[in-house]
Amino acid sequence: MTVAAGGAPIGGAAVGILMLDARFPRVPGDMGNGDTWPFPVLYEIVRGATPERVVRRRAEGLDGAFLDAARRLVDCGARAVTTVCGFLSLFQSELAARAGVPVASSTLMQVPALDRMLPPGKRTGVVTVSRESLWDDHFTAVGASPHTPLAGKQWGPEQHRRQI
Repeated sequence: MTVAAGGAPIGGAAVGILMLDARFPRVPGDMGNGDTWPFPVLYEIVRGATPERVVRRRAEGLDGAFLDAARRLVDCGARAVTTVCGFLSLFQSELAARAGVPVASSTLMQVPALDRMLPPGKRTGVVTVSRESLWDDHFTAVGASPHTPLAGKQWGPEQHRRQI
């Protein structure tokens, strides 16, 4: 007879998603809407991680809160962790080193791979909610070129959502 070992408080959800401390409509297709996924996911809101603090203030003082939240997801059964905000690329190395599971902190992680797929003379570009807040180190933290073409509005998530 085989006996199951290990276990977690919640089963069947392999992916954990770190959420910002924000409230706005999460339509299907948004990472924060459970209907987006064809499989169950776990969510953990990082209290105090407001869009203003993460985007405009470079998530200052939140590295520990994100790591603790990632560990809670892992403790609940997540076998991989991601986030809903590309600006969290700044935490990629620390989260990956300390969460105990694979971590994808930012969609900016895709830029180097996409650049390698493109023909000569073509580049990946990034569209962002706050062009002035996306700095070179957001790119270099995940191995992307700081010279990646960038487009976006000035800070104003409400205006951005209205335009989408």
